[in-house]
Amino acid sequence: MHLHGSLFAPRCLAGHPADFPTAAAEPAEGRRLAPPRCVHCGAMVRPGVVWFGEALPEEALTAAVEAAAGCDVLLSVGTSGLVYPAAEIPRVAARSGAAVIQVNPAPTPLDRGCAVNLRGTAAATLPALLDAMDTVGR
Repeated sequence: MHLHGSLFAPRCLAGHPADFPTAAAEPAEGRRLAPPRCVHCGAMVRPGVVWFGEALPEEALTAAVEAAAGCDVLLSVGTSGLVYPAAEIPRVAARSGAAVIQVNPAPTPLDRGCAVNLRGTAAATLPALLDAMDTVGR
């Protein structure tokens, strides 16, 4: 599920699914291009992500909370643990008895509720974690 949307699912300001146009010709007056428009309603097309101050998609949030409540292990990767309601998801998992593993370069408010805190970037830590799991699984 895409809790914060997806760059690969653009939509117009009215909410219609949309496609980004292929490369447009550069206008003669400079580098500014007009925003693409929705073929359904003419509204501007934007990336399909949640911007600061916007609500998370209700269906995705509900599905994430339900998944967290029913999981055995939750991996929290690269979050500050400060922005709600998403920051509540690892806590839901921990309260439901799941082991929460956090991957983050710095401590966060989630630290106390985690079974394991792995300090490092996702780019470095996740491949190492997969290698370790692969070794254990043999």
